[in-house]
Amino acid sequence: MAYRSNYPSQSNYPMNSGPPMMSNAAYPPRPPNGFGPPGGFGPPGGFGGHPGFGQPPCFGGGGQLSAYNVNQYTLGGGHSNSFGGAPGFPSPAINQVHQQFFHQAQHHPQVEAPVLPPPPPPPSMQYNQAASHCGMMGMMGLQMDMMKKCGLVSDSEDEYEDDEGNKRRRCRRRKHHYDDSDDDEKKPDEKSSPSEDEMKKKAEAIQTKLDSDEELMQRLRQMFAQGIIRCLKVSGTIDVTEGTVKPFEFYDEGDPVVKHILAKRTYNIVGKPWQADLDCEYLDEAMDGAGTNEDAIIHVATSRCNLQRQELKKTFKTLYGKDLVERIDEELSGNFRKATKYLFMKPEIFDAWIVKQSIYGLGTDEKTLIEILMTRTNAQIHEMKHAYRDVALPNKKCGCDQLDKDIEDDTSGDFKRLLVSAGQGNRKEIAEDKILAAVEDVKIDGKPTGQFRINFEKLVDFELCKCEAEALYKAGEDKWGTDEKEFNRIFSFYDFYTLKVIYDEYVKISQRDILNSIDRETSGNFKKGLRAID
Repeated sequence: MAYRSNYPSQSNYPMNSGPPMMSNAAYPPRPPNGFGPPGGFGPPGGFGGHPGFGQPPCFGGGGQLSAYNVNQYTLGGGHSNSFGGAPGFPSPAINQVHQQFFHQAQHHPQVEAPVLPPPPPPPSMQYNQAASHCGMMGMMGLQMDMMKKCGLVSDSEDEYEDDEGNKRRRCRRRKHHYDDSDDDEKKPDEKSSPSEDEMKKKAEAIQTKLDSDEELMQRLRQMFAQGIIRCLKVSGTIDVTEGTVKPFEFYDEGDPVVKHILAKRTYNIVGKPWQADLDCEYLDEAMDGAGTNEDAIIHVATSRCNLQRQELKKTFKTLYGKDLVERIDEELSGNFRKATKYLFMKPEIFDAWIVKQSIYGLGTDEKTLIEILMTRTNAQIHEMKHAYRDVALPNKKCGCDQLDKDIEDDTSGDFKRLLVSAGQGNRKEIAEDKILAAVEDVKIDGKPTGQFRINFEKLVDFELCKCEAEALYKAGEDKWGTDEKEFNRIFSFYDFYTLKVIYDEYVKISQRDILNSIDRETSGNFKKGLRAID
């Protein structure tokens, strides 16, 4: 069955990645570090973030305890005293304790304690710093591609930037591993770097051209906005997203397929684009005759992306009249056979099969249901639900609501309601006109630079967020018991950026992090599902 898709790859799943890895943990979709991608998207520390230790520049605070940590008072470092409290303390009451202790310390001096080094940043901050760096590099690449397409930057200049970056990295490695004398060695292939004046003249020329060509600026702005829209559809965030297994583009000398084709046909394919029929010949040779070349199967299955693996299945059947997955099933055994067959599944079919395994049979695997339903985008959930009909009941005609029926039959209570809500694939998405309106030029001396940023104040309705934060507070901390229905409504409907601002406003109202309130007010699998969304 063919499933409709809005993407060139014919799938709403990132087709340059392999099948999702299943584990005992639920992996929530993580919007970019601190509400918005770094690098060219906005000023540091914008919109309420406080720079300093433990507070990366962000929309309302850092990420110490979770990817969405909105509690600005966690570690006590890097927070300004703008709310009348002592640094690192959450309320005037605790501030009084701080002042009283300070007063006592002045009258009763104690032995001076040794100065200890500052504690290392928590693992969550290290993750956010790494994500911030990756997001910055990805966004720089995206904007560089835009300028190359518009003729503002040549390929040679882009290659020079890459070469300079590699040169600096090599220099740092030599300093770390070898003597300082090695740094003086001159590489024969190093290019002479342009002077600062030359680079400044090039930047001024680009600014002058963009300042006089409004049509070109509008084209760049549209390209940037379309890139953001695609990222939102693929991953639910505006981070530049790519899979762990990228498409295999060109054959190199070390690829075993090259050696096989060269020995068989004396045809050298080094530097040539990837061809499915050549990989199929290599796979057929690996499974032909006595024994099996497992290394050959591993190489092809793990170095080609999922979209290419689907092409291999069709081409193999065209060349040899046999199904590739059936051949693999005959040649391999055990968990190795299972893992290889899973690699050749389409992502939506694999998700549907995993969900079926979690529901059917003895007991229910709630962790897997949370991992799949709470982390997929709307489009991915719709594709998975279409595939689920054929996977769950292949010999029976059923509707698109089969997944809802199975969830309702196998789960109960608030957790059932949360799963059914997530299974609709109807989480609110940021409208394209809002994204276009939020794209702003980055200017220097009043002239455009060809770089853009997102004004998040135009993406989110702050008044609505304040009302919903108040509703969350009244549904939990402000009453005896908990209104789980209200938690379900808010967590299941709004996009992740709106939820981020709701969490920020919730901290101001309740003086509690949202994760802390979830732990206090809910329990069981319902709590785990809410934490996965957060």
